Amino acid sequence: GKAAPPGKPGAQGAMMKKSPSTGALVKAEERSKGRVKKAVYVKYIRSCGPYLILPIIFICCAFTERGLQVGQNFVLADWSNEEDDSWRSVKYYLMFYSLLAASSIGFLGLRSFTMANGSFSASKAMHSGLLTKVGSLPMSFFDSQPSGRLINRFTRDTESLDSTISQSLNSATVCAVSTFFSVFVVCWVTPLVILMIVPVSLLYLRVQLFYIGASRELKRLDSLAMSPIFSNFVETLQGLTVIRAFGLESNFDRKNMVLLTKSNRAYWPLVSSNRWLSIRLEYLGSSITFTTALVSAIYSSHSAGMSGLAITSAMNMTGLMTWMVRQMTELEVNMNSIERITEYDGHESEGEANMHLTRAVPKMWPSKGRVVFDKVFVKYRPDLPHVLKSLSFTVNGGEKIGVCGRTGCGKSTMMMTLYRMVELDKGKITIDDVDIATAALPDLRSKLSLVPQDPVIFSGTVRSNLDPFNETEGDSEIWNALKLSGLKSTIKELPDKKGLDSSIDEGGGNLSVGQKQLLCMARALIRKSKILILDEATSNVDGETDALIQNTIRTAFKDCTVLTIAHRLNTIIDSDKILLLQDGQVAEFDAPQTLLNRPDSMFAQMVEKARENASALKKSKSSGSIAE
Repeated sequence: GKAAPPGKPGAQGAMMKKSPSTGALVKAEERSKGRVKKAVYVKYIRSCGPYLILPIIFICCAFTERGLQVGQNFVLADWSNEEDDSWRSVKYYLMFYSLLAASSIGFLGLRSFTMANGSFSASKAMHSGLLTKVGSLPMSFFDSQPSGRLINRFTRDTESLDSTISQSLNSATVCAVSTFFSVFVVCWVTPLVILMIVPVSLLYLRVQLFYIGASRELKRLDSLAMSPIFSNFVETLQGLTVIRAFGLESNFDRKNMVLLTKSNRAYWPLVSSNRWLSIRLEYLGSSITFTTALVSAIYSSHSAGMSGLAITSAMNMTGLMTWMVRQMTELEVNMNSIERITEYDGHESEGEANMHLTRAVPKMWPSKGRVVFDKVFVKYRPDLPHVLKSLSFTVNGGEKIGVCGRTGCGKSTMMMTLYRMVELDKGKITIDDVDIATAALPDLRSKLSLVPQDPVIFSGTVRSNLDPFNETEGDSEIWNALKLSGLKSTIKELPDKKGLDSSIDEGGGNLSVGQKQLLCMARALIRKSKILILDEATSNVDGETDALIQNTIRTAFKDCTVLTIAHRLNTIIDSDKILLLQDGQVAEFDAPQTLLNRPDSMFAQMVEKARENASALKKSKSSGSIAE
């Protein structure tokens, strides 16, 4: 019975939109169009290091390194024309050439070191930024985003950020600098070639722009097509037991093949476009080489060595310009990954709308645990109806409140508003006379303890699950919490016999559901919160564990305010008060005995119906036993 926000992340195939009045189940993934914005390049370059020091050093090293290599070629050309073949002449050229080569290697090493450091800094900064941003997004964002989209950004896009982009940027820069020096050499030796280079360069630019536009959009389509594959993979893993139980392996296998086929529709044209580019650029490059050779043979006044240098540079220029266009395109295409990583920067973080209201809370707040809902209205999105409607009630400090109602009445939504996972549309909630909208989210949430329906257990040890930030004064405090929650003997009997350092499998795989609930209870005991929230905490456990949890609440949390959402009415029947919700409003709020004594009470009717169902179930079991 949760009033969960419409739009749960479902199968990836649900990437469709509904009308604005009903809201979208899953929002279609955003896709940019046109050139990658300059701001994306600027952000990446700035992430490489402070004050653009590393990018500037990288550019200077690239020009110096390539300039020294051109100097080596001029030395060889001059040496080939030297008529004096004495050892003194050879020694002079050899030393000069070696000095230039050694210097070039030195600057090459410095350039590579700078690129490695810059790309590492950028990858670390942008990945940390993405992780921080995703961690601060409101729950409504995850309700409309399949997990595959997030996994795609943290895997495939991050891989491009770590390796492909730095390689493309390095190659594109080096090719551009090398092409510049090659053009300089060709034009210096054979100036007439400029008449050919200018129109060919314009054709190069035209081909490049056409190729970049097509490749960029194909890459975006390829990235979008990967998200459904990741989502399907995650959903298959999560539902593997059910899939095998119903024998639906072939269905999911077919679905995976369909998604892979759709992905290849964008990938193969992307590969084919590279062949298209190579053919055209080879023709253009060959025309420059032919023109240079022709002009050198007919009009050049330079020596044979210099003419050979010009022709060699022209031949190199063909490959360089082809590779430069491809690498610049590759860079533009892969910057799509940076674009997708920074895409979430535009989303509003949790609590950002109320940031201007934030005030420091008292150090010992809350001291009583008094909770007041004052005409609270809540809806999950602006285009959806209110889930809570003028909800008003007061819980005094230390009271134990049982919350019940039909599915969709707003029970879980009410609890989510206490944690500000959903912001209020109207009204206010106060805890010990402090409006929670004015409390910073870390301050507010650190003062509340929650035992959810599905307990969250992390892989690690018992200690890391109960006290991840080492806030306890000693092991005795942790053992006491385990004793109060009834888990002390269980922890001591774990197979590795390491006590608090015993291993906990991922998701608490080596613990039962009831033990995981009790571990969450122990976690709440250690935090010593004045307000404890139990959201269907006993719905998946047996009666014995339920009784143990209720006993822990009565003894260990006797001075705390406890709000318990439960389907089992016997779980909340001994609460101080019962809060019955209907259609997002308070239908009844009084002591359980008072409500049971009222014949028109909805709670009394629910209890009576529960008794009838239990009696019918008991009779059914008895009949089955007799029949056997």
